Amino acid sequence: MHGAMMVEDLDETAAIYALGLARGQERAAIEARMEREPALAAKIVRWQERLSELDLSAPRLTPPPGLFDKILEAVDEGEERLPGTLTKRAGTGVWTELAPGVMCTILCEDPCAKRRSMLIRAEPGAIYDSHGHDAGYEECLVLEGDLIMGDLTLHAGDFHLATKGSAHPQATTRSGVLVYLSTAI
Repeated sequence: MHGAMMVEDLDETAAIYALGLARGQERAAIEARMEREPALAAKIVRWQERLSELDLSAPRLTPPPGLFDKILEAVDEGEERLPGTLTKRAGTGVWTELAPGVMCTILCEDPCAKRRSMLIRAEPGAIYDSHGHDAGYEECLVLEGDLIMGDLTLHAGDFHLATKGSAHPQATTRSGVLVYLSTAI
């Protein structure tokens, strides 16, 4: 995927929501996005309409309690797991808007270490306001595109560290950017 922006598949997100596979915080985040993103809301309506046709053609049966959770567990069983680890697959996760054209998805939050890792992507020309780092270090690795902060321009493969107490100027991107960020919380 080198050189190409990682783009969320809105149809996939809409289908996941319409099928009821997005639950808890993930579902709430999609519902919040529906209010701000008419394209996502329209795709969800389309998926709901498609699925309602299937629903109307099926005979009415009441599934046993807990069946849906068992189905989800069976899907997860096919996934190879390493004990004590967490794997997040590309294209999964909920993206939330930080600023117009700037989205993030949290990969992991470690309350013991007080750290959060996330992916942040920004569309070409998007602007992220200046901000400080009072809680601790912020580590940034540019995966794709360019990130411009004042006179500093970072490109794919560049690493940037902001120390505790430092501040970033307003940031933007010419080509769009995808960064991995690990920050203190």
